[in-house]
Amino acid sequence: MKKIFFFILYSLIIFSVTDSFGVTQTDEEFKSKVNRELTLEENKIPGKAIILVYSDTNWSGSVAHGDGSSSSKDGYGDAKFIADCGKLNFVQGLFQKQGEDGSLGVVIIQNGKLIGSETTTAAFGIAHATGECSGFGGGCLIASATYGTELAPQVQQLRELRDNVLLQTESGSAFMSGFNQFYYSFSPTIADWERQNPVFKEAVKIGITPLLTSLSILNYVEMDSEAEVLGYGISLIILNIGMYIVAPVGIGMFVVSRKSKNS
Repeated sequence: MKKIFFFILYSLIIFSVTDSFGVTQTDEEFKSKVNRELTLEENKIPGKAIILVYSDTNWSGSVAHGDGSSSSKDGYGDAKFIADCGKLNFVQGLFQKQGEDGSLGVVIIQNGKLIGSETTTAAFGIAHATGECSGFGGGCLIASATYGTELAPQVQQLRELRDNVLLQTESGSAFMSGFNQFYYSFSPTIADWERQNPVFKEAVKIGITPLLTSLSILNYVEMDSEAEVLGYGISLIILNIGMYIVAPVGIGMFVVSRKSKNS
């Protein structure tokens, strides 16, 4: 707790003596670089934030991660670093120019969104950017697109289940880490298709409703141990396999057999 307190206190002190950030309309090159990074799929990493340094001079500084740790960095010109959001869901980049001339900018993006930025042209100036990550991995993309907003009750249910139940245990955190690697490999594409095609959006809504209904069960049970998380998790997996695979196959076989008898 002391480590977190001093981490935040240090951030506030540094922030109070740095220049305020503002991307002007004339800074087209800077804006172009940032916009390009926002669109790159390689920068949408579950549980991670991307810290970008834009400069035309030497600089040094550090990257602070969401678990309270930090790492020192130094270089010249533009650079890119990856920061772990951690359980604090909070990252920062603190860099200082090593000369009187030139400029220095620090930008933090996560899941395709700008979450923090600052620039300075002062002699030996400091650029300090702080960003709050949007949950573990950035959000429920498919559900948000299906229901039109991240504030929809169904999306909130998924977010609360993830943050308040699964991430509170080692097995749950391990599952989410592996699941996110798989989920974010295709969910941005599915979400885009939903926004472009209302019919497909409705089909997805029908398809995920049984899943959301089964997950709502976890809101009414207590899971205070690793064993309980694993038990309920395996039970839900079996239940969904039954709903999405076994039941349709069984119905299909029944229909085929009835047709065969009637013919």
